[in-house]
Amino acid sequence: MKELISGTISSPLGFKTNALRCGIKKSEKDDLALIYSIVPAKAAAVFTTNKVKAAPLFVGKEHLRNNRAQAIIANSGNANCCTGRRGIQDVNKVSALVARKLDIPAADVLVSSTGVIGKFLPVEKIIAAVPELVNGLAFDKAQRAARAIMTTDTFEKQLAVEIKCKGKPVTIAAVAKGAGMICPDMATMLCFITTDACISVAALKKALRSAVDASFNRISVDGEMSTNDTAIILANGLAENAGITESGSDFKQFVAGLTHVCVRLAKMMVEDGEGASRVMQITVEGAGTQNEAKRAAGKIANSLLVKTMIAGGNPNWGRIPATLGAAGIALDEKKLEVFLQKKAVYRNGLPVAIKREVLIKLLEQKYVDIRARINKGSHSYTMWASDLTAEYVRINTEYN
Repeated sequence: MKELISGTISSPLGFKTNALRCGIKKSEKDDLALIYSIVPAKAAAVFTTNKVKAAPLFVGKEHLRNNRAQAIIANSGNANCCTGRRGIQDVNKVSALVARKLDIPAADVLVSSTGVIGKFLPVEKIIAAVPELVNGLAFDKAQRAARAIMTTDTFEKQLAVEIKCKGKPVTIAAVAKGAGMICPDMATMLCFITTDACISVAALKKALRSAVDASFNRISVDGEMSTNDTAIILANGLAENAGITESGSDFKQFVAGLTHVCVRLAKMMVEDGEGASRVMQITVEGAGTQNEAKRAAGKIANSLLVKTMIAGGNPNWGRIPATLGAAGIALDEKKLEVFLQKKAVYRNGLPVAIKREVLIKLLEQKYVDIRARINKGSHSYTMWASDLTAEYVRINTEYN
């Protein structure tokens, strides 16, 4: 597997993109993007587990019943959530028009939205822009599309890798957005994945779920779950590799490539977290069960006290064992070990002698490693999270 230099969602064979400003955002920035496969593609998706879901997710689930799609249209600036029947109707209007302009079935168009919740979509602006959006599709506009789906993101997030399936080159690429309302299962994010792999629907779904569990379900910025979270993968088969099924070396290669792309993008989201200054990698080891390891890592990742400790570079490490003790897992304080930047700070129920200035120096780094050993079993879990700064408060008090 190799990462492609300047790889984009148009790196796999047969994917065109375009983006423009239709006027949803108050700024002069692009806010509407289109991804199009020149041939029908097999499709799979993972959506938020939030009980309150945006209109595009309801329609998307219906459209994906045939496990096929050919186009994705996404807007930023408006989430089209908590908009009732009108929200659904607006999604259907957009998908029907895009389908007509592309001469494909309406069910083969998926719609995504991100932005402010609780406002009706200015659908007339999107409809007016669709003809130009379709006519301008090209293989060299992926960067513009990546920027068009951004909200509070400060940089575009895009990556492509090439793998070999029985000697045939296969490309997997993705574009994503996300900086706030980031919490596991899934984060506040949109991720659109393109691949020219020839792969079965069952294998595609299995691979996507595996990659999402290893990436987007392991990140946290603020512990808030969105209503619009969506990860979609389109596989158009133009690589003409031998068909990938749910087992064998080709499937393992595909899952490894897809997971690499998703993990890299997930880490970019954390790094670009609203107001973030540092990134934490949190690993819990030696838990009694996998669920307990996951729960403990999530408790640390979402702890406001731990986040602000890291933001301030303050070695108040006692917040970590205190947080773990409240995680509701099997834990013996005397067996617990805590490490900062691979240096033990707590073990056998006692603090480890280490100078405060040494700890401060360790925490001045942008990437901070937090490790906790429960010493109750053999299960482990890793997450990535941002710190929490005053800038996060400013951004969210001024949003909308």
